[in-house]
Amino acid sequence: MIKVNLLATNPGAAPAREWLPREQRSALVGIALLVVTAAGIGGAWWYLQRQRTTLEAEIASAETELVRLKDAAKLVERATARKTELAERLSLIERLRAAKRGPVNLLETISRSLPDGLWLTDMKQNGAVVQFEGRATSLTSITDFAELMQNSGLFKRPVEILTTSNDVIEERAVVKFAIRAESEKPVEPALGLAPATPAPAKTGTAPGAPGV
Repeated sequence: MIKVNLLATNPGAAPAREWLPREQRSALVGIALLVVTAAGIGGAWWYLQRQRTTLEAEIASAETELVRLKDAAKLVERATARKTELAERLSLIERLRAAKRGPVNLLETISRSLPDGLWLTDMKQNGAVVQFEGRATSLTSITDFAELMQNSGLFKRPVEILTTSNDVIEERAVVKFAIRAESEKPVEPALGLAPATPAPAKTGTAPGAPGV
C-alpha cells in the first residue's frame, strides 16, 4: 500500500533560509568563549587589583601603627627608667634617714636604760655590736641596765654582762663592768663611739656577781 504525503512542499520549492549559516556557528561559539574568557580574566584582574589596594592600605596603616607603638615603647622605657631611678633615690634617702636616726635611737635607748647609781665611762661600736664599760654602785644596777637594754626592742637577747670587778673611786667602793649588746640592725656609729675592740679577759669577779 502506498502512502502519499499531500502536505509536503511542492516539488521544486526553495529550502527554508537559515538565520545563521551552519559554517559560521563554530566561529561564533569560539568568539563567545573568547569573550567569556576575557571577561573572566578581566574580573579576576580587577578583584586582585582591589585586593592589592586593600592590602597596601592595611600595610601602610600597620606601619604607621608600628611607628606609633615604637614611639610609645620608647616613652614607656624612659618612664620605667625614670621610675627606677626615682625608686633608687627614695631608697637611698630612706637608708640615709635610717642611718642618721639609728645612732639617735641608740643613744636615746641607752640614756633611758641607765638606772640610778650607774654611769658609763666608754662605749665602742662595731657594726651591730656595741660594748659598754662603766661603773655602778651595786650589781643590781648593772643587771637592771642589761635587762632594760634587752627589753628596749633595739637589741637582741641576751645583753651579755662580760665582766664585773671591784673598784674604788674617791675612797668609795664601786663595781666596774663591761657589757656587750647586739642591735637588731647594723647602725652607723653614733657620735663619740669608737670601734669596738675584743672584750678583755675576765678579771676577778666581785662577790655575788652574776654569771655571764
